[in-house]
Amino acid sequence: MSIEMQNILVDAGLTPQEIIVTKACVFEQEKAVADFYDTTAYEKLYEYFTFTTALMPYGVAKARTGDPDVWILDYLAGV
Repeated sequence: MSIEMQNILVDAGLTPQEIIVTKACVFEQEKAVADFYDTTAYEKLYEYFTFTTALMPYGVAKARTGDPDVWILDYLAGV
């Protein structure tokens, strides 16, 4: 895990347990997306990327042009 990813997870307010769950979802993305969507980690990261940093595109945040959960995991995998 990169330092940048760790900083994002901490800045979003994730607990140590939520960080573990999120990291597992990032690295096992295909089977983990459904599991990630129903977590408090997803809720915190959604808030972080849509309202705190505004990094998530509006269409994705509204689930019109993409899935927010997939976008979050893809973003974290790329940092």
